[in-house]
Amino acid sequence: MVVPRAEVDRGSVGRCKDGAVASLAAVVIPVHDGARFLADALQSVADQHLDLEVVVVDDGSTDDSAQIALDLGATCIRQARRGPASARNAGIAASTAPLLTFLDADDLIRPGAIARQADYLAAHPDTDGVMGYQQYEVLDGVALPDWAVADKVGRPDETSRPNVFASVIRRSTFDRVGCFDPRFRLNEDGDWLMRANEMGAVIDVVSDVVRVRRIHGANLTYDTEGLRHWMFEALGERARRKRRAP
Repeated sequence: MVVPRAEVDRGSVGRCKDGAVASLAAVVIPVHDGARFLADALQSVADQHLDLEVVVVDDGSTDDSAQIALDLGATCIRQARRGPASARNAGIAASTAPLLTFLDADDLIRPGAIARQADYLAAHPDTDGVMGYQQYEVLDGVALPDWAVADKVGRPDETSRPNVFASVIRRSTFDRVGCFDPRFRLNEDGDWLMRANEMGAVIDVVSDVVRVRRIHGANLTYDTEGLRHWMFEALGERARRKRRAP
């Protein structure tokens, strides 16, 4: 996959002094004007205490996101704004590690999460990926988006859900299934998971909480109508694939 018109700066995280890659997994972090949160996200990656290839894709930011990424030792790709699906694809293309995981710039990886998921894949060689759960952190008392209200976030009976972006997935699985559909502005993970399932990929779900999803008032998922639109678009794409199948 070619990364179009992207400017790549190589940091030091996950690379040996001679330039050889010595990484267990690549952590791909898309960011658009996420300077407020990015350093915390990168610190949560550093706190994994693993050899990781860290790729931040600056998707047309107007703030200091790219400089923060470089200052903290990540590889940084700069591109014109194309959306998070395109940014994740650029990170996949720019990385080389055999395992892939994703982190939104405003979220955190729980300590030890990547090691536990990588160990699971090592113990289950026929599994394409392993998906964990998220916990939620509401910042500054902001109003909840509609999905969080429905999931009772912050209440004792809160619903936690597994998520593609709380997974570690083999690169070979993306080679087989393909990357995220860059047309999708939201729900690109749901669309990808449908395609993966159709192609027989085995994505196991474990009860481990591996991400902290922070709700801060400016998350893309406040766009309820957009979420609904792209969910139906994913379902429509699946129906069209079934009609085309022999």
